Formats: sequence, C-alpha cells, structure tokens
Amino acid sequence: MICYLFEEPAYLIFAQDIPALLYYSHIPATIIAILVGLFVFLNKRDSLLNLLLLLISLTFSVWTISSLFAWTNIHADFLAFIWPLFTVSSALLAILSVYFTYVFLDKKDTEFRNKVIFFLMLLPVLLFAHTDLSLRGFNLTNCDGFDHEGSYYRSYSVLLGFVAIGWIGALLVNRYRKADENFKKQIILMGVGIEAFLFLFISMTFTVAYFVSLGLMEDSSLELYSLFGMTFFMIMISVMIVKFKAFNVGMAAAQALVIALVLLVGSQFTYTETITAKILTAVTLALTGSIGVLLIRSVRKEIKQKEQLEVLTNKLEKANERLKELDKLKSEFVSIASHQLRSPLTAIRGYASMLAEGSFGKLGAKAQESAERIEESARLMADSVEDYLNVSRIESGNMKYNLSDFNLRDKAEEVADELRPVALKKGLILLFRTDLKSKGVVNADIGKTVQIVHNLINNSIKYTQKGSINVFMRDDIPAKKIYIEISDTGVGMSQKTIDALFQKFSRAEGANAVNSSGTGLGLFVANKMAEQMGGDIRAESEGEGKGSRFIFELPLAL
Repeated sequence: MICYLFEEPAYLIFAQDIPALLYYSHIPATIIAILVGLFVFLNKRDSLLNLLLLLISLTFSVWTISSLFAWTNIHADFLAFIWPLFTVSSALLAILSVYFTYVFLDKKDTEFRNKVIFFLMLLPVLLFAHTDLSLRGFNLTNCDGFDHEGSYYRSYSVLLGFVAIGWIGALLVNRYRKADENFKKQIILMGVGIEAFLFLFISMTFTVAYFVSLGLMEDSSLELYSLFGMTFFMIMISVMIVKFKAFNVGMAAAQALVIALVLLVGSQFTYTETITAKILTAVTLALTGSIGVLLIRSVRKEIKQKEQLEVLTNKLEKANERLKELDKLKSEFVSIASHQLRSPLTAIRGYASMLAEGSFGKLGAKAQESAERIEESARLMADSVEDYLNVSRIESGNMKYNLSDFNLRDKAEEVADELRPVALKKGLILLFRTDLKSKGVVNADIGKTVQIVHNLINNSIKYTQKGSINVFMRDDIPAKKIYIEISDTGVGMSQKTIDALFQKFSRAEGANAVNSSGTGLGLFVANKMAEQMGGDIRAESEGEGKGSRFIFELPLAL
C-alpha cells in the first residue's frame, strides 16, 4: 500500500513539503538523549539509576524516530505498524520516569510492590497495542491514523502520563523536605527537568493529536515543540553531573553535552535557506565549538581539583578518627593514673595533717612547718588529680548528675563563709550580698553546684593580690534565671584570654606570676558542669590589671 500523494523520501527520512522545524526538533533531541544516556550508562554499567536514564533516552528515541517515519514515509502498511509505538513509548516513558525518580531520590531500587504497580499500569497498553482498541483503520490519503485511534486506549495512555507527573511531583516534595542542602539542589534540578519534559511531551502531543482528530488543526506540526523538553531535561542532568558529580560520571557527560550543543547548532543547516542565515549558523557553530572546548578543559580542571580535595578530605577524616581514638586513650590513661594517685595522696595528706596536729607528739617549729607544707602540697596535688578525673569523666560521658531542689543562696553563702579565712590570710576582703526577689531555689546537683561556686571564688582569691572579692546574687524572675556574680580586683584579662578561658589548660596571661599552682582545668570543668545542669558561666574584664567578673547562671525552680 502506498500513499500516492507523496514522493518517496530520500535516505528513509528526508522528504519534501514537511515543516521546517521537523529535523531541528527531532534529530538534535534524539542525539542529545542517546549521547547523554549512553555516556552515563557506560561510565557505570552496574548502576540501576544510570540504566534507567539510558532506557528513558532510548524509549524517547523510539518515539522520535517513529515520528520521523510518520512524517516522511509513504508506505501505509509500515506506518500502520509503527503507529501504536507512539502510545506504547509514551506510556513507557511515563512509568520509567517514575521508576527513575524513586531510585534517584532513595538511592536504591524501589520496593517490589511498586514494580508490580508499574507492570499492571503498563499491561493494558502493551496487550492492546496492535488491536482495534488501539488502531482500527488508516487513512491512505494523508498517511495517518488520527481518525481511527481508539479513544479509550489513547485516553488511558495519556492518563498514565498525567498520573506520572503528579506521582513524581509528590515524591519530589516529600523527599525534598527530608533532604540535606546539597541534595535539595540536585532534587530541584532533576525535578524541574523531568517534570518539564513530561508535561511538554505528554500534554502537547495529546492536545495536538486530539485537535487534529477534531479537524481543528490541519496537521500535528505543533507537537514538534514538545521535543525540546527532552533537551532541557538532559541539560539539567548534565549540570547535575558537572556540579554535583551525580550518576558517578566525570568528564563524559560534559563532553556529551558539548557534542550535543554542536549538533544542535549544526542542525540549523537543515532548514536555513538564505546565504546570510547559513553564514551566521556557521559562525555560531564555530563559536559554540570553541567555547565547548574551553568548557571541557575547565570542567576537567575542576573535576581534578575536586578529586584531589576528596582524597585530602578522606585523609583528614581518617586522621581525625585516629586523633579521637588517641584522645579517648589519653582520657582513659588519665582516669586510671588519677585513680592510682588519689589513694596515696589521701594517705600522705592524712598523715601530714596528723603530724601537724600533734597526733604523734609535739613537733619542733621546723618539723611543724614541714608537715604543714607537706599537707598543703598534698592538698594541691589532690585538687589537680580531681580536676584530671573530672575532665576524663566529662570527655568520656561518665559524669553523673543527681538533680534535686535546694536553696542556692544558702549554699553560696556557706561557700563564701568557708573561703573568707583564706581571703583574709592574703589580706583580701570577701563580701557576700544578695538582691533576690525569689526564694533562690534551683534544680541542680548540689555537690557540683557547690564545687562550681567554690572554684570561682577560690579562683578569684588565687589571682587577686590586693583589694577585694565581691560575691553578689541576683535573679530575673521573668527569665527564670538566677545569677552569682564574683567580681575581683585581680590580674584581669584581655579579650583574647577571655575567648579561650574555658578551654582545657587555658590560663590568663601573667597568671603564673601571681599563682603557679593552677592547671588551667578548673574553669573548663566548671563550665561543662554548668552547661549539663542547664546553666552557663561567662567571664568579663576591662583588661589586664583591671580585675575580672565571673557570672554563674542557673535556671530558677519556680
């Protein structure tokens, strides 16, 4: 059978009296789809995602090649045979796109249940493709089957397309909410690309075919514009590959994109007629090729830099893990060593105290002084050991907190009274005053709270040579906070010192000249304890030599 009104096409697809846009819309889009799909697949053949992208490209190519034949071929028997491929390939594209989206978003194969649903949705299209439900006749004059397509069959395949668009949209929105910032950008690129492609392809081909069957349009040339959606989709895929290294592809996709762009520009020769248009096309083609070469070089350099950066990042991650292991071993060693030291220190301190008190008989003046020095040194060393133990407990997460309600004002005043003789011995005045509007009750660990207050006041005594230490308590009922402010006239601090003050082994500049016994751990331990009880400690100073103020904050138990 021959559609006698038309001439035999040259080289199967090149014919006269066809829309000028035909080859420009079909050939570049097909080549771009096949090139990107093949490059992506060949770079990682065992990737399901890459395979699905290739299948989408090939299915789209089946549709475009069939469309070329439908526009140019004059053999009615052949055209009647390939006509159902339009519906089959459209439905298959819709289902493959949903499958592709699942694998892209979840980074794994979809559930078996979804695969069964995909198959059942496609089954009617496949079973009735070459039956009267699909095509019951053919127009030998116009070489088309628009007037003889089964309405139910055609409507079902179109419905599949719109269901796929909605399904993919819902998936994208759902996964976008849970994704990290980097993957959100990839979701936007892929989502916009695939949704634009499906919407243009499904809606325009259906609308045009429907209008032609109603006689509202002379031919289906308007559907040629729907194919540019695939080019847009593949450009989005290429951007993802270059920018995010998606699909585990490096240079291949960038090269494919450049080749496709050159072909896209070159394909304009198929419909340009004037010399001027051909010259402009040639110039554009040369510029596109030159820029493409520069793009490939730039991408190659960027990919190489990213690969080097990834190698360095992996090395740093391994080094960081090793440092964490060493830090953990260090903390365990400190804990064990501190436990071993504490017992003999307790014994030394106890016997020195008994000697100084005369439990073993009255000592001479020099022996008395020596016993007191032994006791003081043992006490300082025991305090240091306790600091090391606390650091070890904090870093290992073994610090225990027994929370209960108690009056912070009473405890703080007891600590101030206990340390006042120590301050007086150095010639310092230690004052305690309050301005509380509440009862001053907090929910915290009593022992650790007392230790924090003791450390802060004792710290001020250590680093103050003359003057006074003021302990002031106040509260803020609307904010549900209570504060203990310890102000001194000591060595003071620079802002640089304050910024690092609550780190391990950190001490104020010039602190050794005033007190050489500190370890630089007391404030670190106190701050960590305060944070675990919902509070905070901060330091203020007008500068070196101008004194310091420490504010200890805890939540009020109202």
